[in-house]
Amino acid sequence: MRGGVRALGTALRPITTTARRLSRGRGLTIIGWHRVDGHSDGLSTGVDDFRRHLDVLDTWGATVLPLDAAVAALAAGTLPDRAVVLTFDDGYASVVETAWPILRERGLPTTLFAVTASLAGDLRFAWDRHEPEHDRLRLARPDELLDAAGEGLDIGSHTVSHPWLPRLTPADLVRELVDSRVSLEELLGRPVTSLAYPTGGWNPAVRAAADAAGYRIAITVDRGLNTVRTPHLSLRRSFVPADPEDLRLILDGAYTVLRPLDSWRSRKGPPW
Repeated sequence: MRGGVRALGTALRPITTTARRLSRGRGLTIIGWHRVDGHSDGLSTGVDDFRRHLDVLDTWGATVLPLDAAVAALAAGTLPDRAVVLTFDDGYASVVETAWPILRERGLPTTLFAVTASLAGDLRFAWDRHEPEHDRLRLARPDELLDAAGEGLDIGSHTVSHPWLPRLTPADLVRELVDSRVSLEELLGRPVTSLAYPTGGWNPAVRAAADAAGYRIAITVDRGLNTVRTPHLSLRRSFVPADPEDLRLILDGAYTVLRPLDSWRSRKGPPW
């Protein structure tokens, strides 16, 4: 997290913490990571940093809930205080090999959003192609996902090929959303109704397509607290920087003010 952004969040924390305490309704915080391996750099989170993140959640008093249960409680107005959902995007093997065992030890439910093109063979994301071949870039195999799901890891869709959804034709959009859901349902033998928009790319048309494709929950990367008024197909989420102090600022709602920046970025699309 850049120093200027951290300073802004730190300055705003007293205001956002007070506002949250005085709010009549309880909100839901959704946070996310990508991969957990040897060191923190961009998409990767080091194992020690990941453990520190979980310690911050514990110290803050978070009640970590399964995604489906949390969204249902949000709608019903029955969320516990400091409710949090944990997520991972992309389906890197390090999530099932490293992060998930740590989470299981602590009894923390988690959702992994998988890109289903990886189920049919090797897949390398555009942002990984400049890196030398390394096991940290490997995506989980179908058998690994199935084993982890059997141990309680929730699996959702991250589309077929991780495209920027707002740019797609209507037909391609339907294919990315429907085919990925069907592939996961065939693998897992259960309904799949949750989606994470790749790179957080969504607009009203994409959200409507997700609804038509059978999803009941979809997650963006627009930061902020989810309230009873937040649409379930455009839930807000923050990715966790390496520094545990930044996670505490996220939990206290200090970065909600940056949501307009998130909306501006979502209109631009990713550099790849």
